[in-house]
Amino acid sequence: MAGAIEMQNRDQYTPLAVSDNSALTDIESPEASPTNKMTSSTRVSSNTDEIDIVFSAAPINSETDAREIGNGRRRKKGSERSLGEFSRRKSVRNLVRRRLSSFHEQIPVKIQNFLLKYTLFIFNFMSWLGGLGAVAVGTWQLTDDEKVITDAVDFVLDPFIIICIIGAITFTIAFLGCVGAVREHVLLLKSFYICLSIVLVIELVCGGLIIVCYTEPAARDILRLTPQTLLERAILQYMDDKSIRKLMDTIQRQFTCCGISATDEGYKDWRLNMYYNCTEQNPSIFRCAVPESCCIYYPGERMNTMCGFGKTNKELGEVQGWIYTRGCTKGFEEWLSKHEYMILFTSCVVMFMQFLAVIFARIFSKRVERRIQWQNLRYQAEDS
Repeated sequence: MAGAIEMQNRDQYTPLAVSDNSALTDIESPEASPTNKMTSSTRVSSNTDEIDIVFSAAPINSETDAREIGNGRRRKKGSERSLGEFSRRKSVRNLVRRRLSSFHEQIPVKIQNFLLKYTLFIFNFMSWLGGLGAVAVGTWQLTDDEKVITDAVDFVLDPFIIICIIGAITFTIAFLGCVGAVREHVLLLKSFYICLSIVLVIELVCGGLIIVCYTEPAARDILRLTPQTLLERAILQYMDDKSIRKLMDTIQRQFTCCGISATDEGYKDWRLNMYYNCTEQNPSIFRCAVPESCCIYYPGERMNTMCGFGKTNKELGEVQGWIYTRGCTKGFEEWLSKHEYMILFTSCVVMFMQFLAVIFARIFSKRVERRIQWQNLRYQAEDS
C-alpha cells in the first residue's frame, strides 16, 4: 500500500513533455532543494525549431524563468513573422517572373533575337557614322588652320580638337557594338556595353555636378572662374589665332554678348587685347574698338565692319543700341536659364537611349553565350 502511494506521488510530479531523455526534472534530481521543486523551465530543441516546455506541479516562483518563457514565445512569433514576410516576397517575385515569362512566350525567341540584333546594329551604325563625320570635320579644320598646340588652354579653346576627341570615342564604341551585333561576338558585345556604361556614368556625374553648381550661388561663383579664365586667354589671342577668332565671334553672336565678364559692361574687357586697348601708345586702327561680332544689326541693315570702333572708352548708356554690352559669362547664364528644360529633356533622351543600348547589348550577349554553350554540349553528345 505504501509503495502504491509512493508511485502515485512520483507520477504526480512527472513532467508532461520532455524531448530529451538526458533532461532531469526537479523531482528526479537528487540535489534538488525545496525552493527549486516548484519551477518550470523552457528548452529549444536543436533538431527542430520547437519550444518544449517542462511543467512541474507547483506554480512559478522565479521571475527569470518567466522572462525566459516570454522571450521564447516572442522569438517564435518573430520567426513566424519573418517566414511569412519571406513567403510573401517570394510569391511576388514568382508572380513577376510568371508575367514576364508569359510575355516572352507570346513573342518567339527568334523574333526577339532578331529585334535585339538589328536594333543594336542600327543604333551603333548611326553612331558610328556620326563619330566618323566628327573626326573627319575636326581633322580637316585642324589641318586647314595649321593649328599648333602650345599648352592646355589652346587645347580646350579649340572646338575642333574637342570634336575630334568626342568623335573618336563615339566611333570606337559604336564600332564594337556594330560588329559585335552583326557577328554575334560575345567579347565585342561585352566590351561595348561596359564602355558605354562607363560613358553613361561619367555623363551622370557631370550632369549632377552641373546641377549642384547651378543651384548653389557659392558654387556658381567658383565655377564661373574657369570660363572667364579661358575667355580671357581667347581675347588675348583673338588677332593671332584664326580658330580662336572664329570661336569668339560665334560665342558673341550666339549669346548676344561682348567680352568675358558677368557684368553689363563686358564690352570693356576688350581693352585687354593689345590691338583693342585704349592707351595712347597703341598705334592700331582698332584702338578702343570691339570686334564686329559685338555689333547689333537690325532687320534690313547692312553689315558695318567698323560699327564697334571707339566704344570701349565710352560709358554704358552711350553704346547701348550699337553693340552688345553684357559679358559672355552673363549671356551664357541667361541663355542656360532660358533653355534649361530643353537641355534637360535632350540630355535625358540621349542618356535613356544609351541605357537601353546597354540593356539590349547585355541581354543579347547572354543569349548568344547560352546558345554557344548548348551547341558545344550537343556537339560533345554527338561525338560521344
